[in-house]
Amino acid sequence: MNTYRKYCPNVFVAQCEQEYQKGETITLTTKRGKENEHIVHNLVFHKNGLFYYSITRADGFNAQERAKRKAERIQGWADSAERKSNQAYQASNKHRDFLSLGEPIKVGHHSEGRHRKIIREADNNMRKCVEFSDKAEAHQRRAKYWEQEAQKVNLSMPESIEFFQMQLEEAITFHQYLKENPEKRPHSLALSYANKKVKELKDKVKTAIILWADVEESKATIQQNKEESQTKQQKKQAKQEKVDNTIKKYGGFFAFSKEQLKEGFSQCKASGHLLEGEKVTHINHGLYIPSKYVKSFVKEM
Repeated sequence: MNTYRKYCPNVFVAQCEQEYQKGETITLTTKRGKENEHIVHNLVFHKNGLFYYSITRADGFNAQERAKRKAERIQGWADSAERKSNQAYQASNKHRDFLSLGEPIKVGHHSEGRHRKIIREADNNMRKCVEFSDKAEAHQRRAKYWEQEAQKVNLSMPESIEFFQMQLEEAITFHQYLKENPEKRPHSLALSYANKKVKELKDKVKTAIILWADVEESKATIQQNKEESQTKQQKKQAKQEKVDNTIKKYGGFFAFSKEQLKEGFSQCKASGHLLEGEKVTHINHGLYIPSKYVKSFVKEM
């Protein structure tokens, strides 16, 4: 059975037990048993004997269409609430001419009950008017939000490649502008934020290519991501090895209790890094270095 699997924010891929070709139409089943037809695009990855493909609905339904329908439905609720508010307002003014006279209630008179009932009904209807008016405003805000969502492009859409590439170009240009013109930065973190946006958009473009680009370009991007990941891991390991070797070189040790501190002193003396009467200095995060080597250690790090 073909099912859905979350791949990244806003994107679900098809999890299939057999292999398909680009352009084929397949049926996917939701957790609740509902079946939808989808068109296969790219093989995103292959794991544990299962194939994972990027897909689009065969009927054209996507995140934008979903947001559009939701906006229309909520707008209908807003219109209904507004209509009920107007009806309640009209009902509250049913006896407006009589109430506007400011006639006091004649206690004990045969008109007392009717007079109180008119006031009570007017009050209840006005409360309903306000209540439905508040509901209408709340629905209007939600409808406006979903109308905006209906205009957005995300990674679940094939057109996201061109969209995010265009945004990336703009972000790179803006980042370069801030880099070359420090006086134009609105605040001290403006350059950092601009750089972060460039990195985020680069990741989105890579993901969009994997999902929707031509097969060869998608495979090349997947391979590039693997190589970059391996390079980052190698750099991380090399950096950690350098740190470990530097700590070892200067007789450093970690201690988080009195017993560990005592044991570290003993090991440091045994290795010849610490002589009798000499002290150690706490650097941070439980790391201790013989005091005589602190300057050299900090400089090398």
